[in-house]
Amino acid sequence: MKNKKNDKDKESKKIDIKIKKIKDDNKNSSENEVIENEYDPKCDPKHIIIFDCKLDSFEDFKAIDLLYVVDTTASMNCYLKGIKKIMRKIIWDMQKCISKYLLDDVDILRVGIVTYKDHGDEDKTYLTNIDIDLTGNLKEVDNIIKSLECGGGKDEPEAVLDGLNVALNDVNWRDESIKFIYHILDAPCHGKKYNNVEEDKFESCPKNIDAEELLIKIRNKNINYSVIKLNDSTNMMIQEFKKLINIEVLSPEIYYDKSEIMNQE
Repeated sequence: MKNKKNDKDKESKKIDIKIKKIKDDNKNSSENEVIENEYDPKCDPKHIIIFDCKLDSFEDFKAIDLLYVVDTTASMNCYLKGIKKIMRKIIWDMQKCISKYLLDDVDILRVGIVTYKDHGDEDKTYLTNIDIDLTGNLKEVDNIIKSLECGGGKDEPEAVLDGLNVALNDVNWRDESIKFIYHILDAPCHGKKYNNVEEDKFESCPKNIDAEELLIKIRNKNINYSVIKLNDSTNMMIQEFKKLINIEVLSPEIYYDKSEIMNQE
């Protein structure tokens, strides 16, 4: 017992030293920035998603595919640190839930990320991008999450349908998997049916993606579609979407950094 206590004391000192070093290295950083940079989802016991209820409805499953679809236009920059925390936390929640089923297949969970911006900005950046296809390499997924950046965009509505279209048709979903999309956004898609933004430059999706057809395909593919809503600007769109598919709307507390506000040109 004495040796174990000494080991714990040594470990405690190591932790203290690490924390002190972090603080020394970040003398010019705010406390929030240190927390954000050193965030560990294991230290936050509060679930964002209760996956037990979702998985319990399946008698037998061998694979889970979890895809993030993320708006990365400039208006999202003030939420970016918080979004990265949420993304890591959801993966952690899923891993904890899977572990309860004592499943041995290390490739049971695959995670991917699709990002999108807005029409008319493609020459400066991109319209849609598969940042990482569905993969069991969660370390690589975490590296992609760390590297996410925001910028660009034109008017308030964004290329929402284009991002979902790529998510549905261009990602390597497994036939046998339970499928999840977590859509993180702060603006609706183009089209007066889905928003009441006067300066919307387009009457509908410029790429002629039909929202109803797209949503029906998501429904038929049995994808569990959830929206992580950052404000109320997407309410009208969500209500229209709900006429065709079930949507879980989530509004978790997300770190907001006023100093990182960017204007969309």
